[in-house]
Amino acid sequence: MKPIETFIEMIENKDFTALGELFTEDGHYCDYCPNGTAQHEYHLYGREAISMFFRNKFLFRQYSIMESVILSDKRAEFIASFGGYHIMAIATLQQLSGDGHIKRLTVRPK
Repeated sequence: MKPIETFIEMIENKDFTALGELFTEDGHYCDYCPNGTAQHEYHLYGREAISMFFRNKFLFRQYSIMESVILSDKRAEFIASFGGYHIMAIATLQQLSGDGHIKRLTVRPK
């Protein structure tokens, strides 16, 4: 399975532990979609921070995705739900490590 497919699957399954493990130790997750909601954009650095962030979002039902479509080896689109706000989003793998872990992933509004 390609990293973008695994990323989408882990978010759909709300598996924060496996989601964190997709990233390198110093991986960067950047999400600009919340700017259109009552929240700020997210800039997360490191596997542990990414896992903990999604753990809290999933636990408190503040983040989910639906209607995901894989566009290419590095891109997927979906509807992101941020505590009741819905935004069409595109996730793009910016950088992968040599062993296939995500070094940088960016999510932007479509």
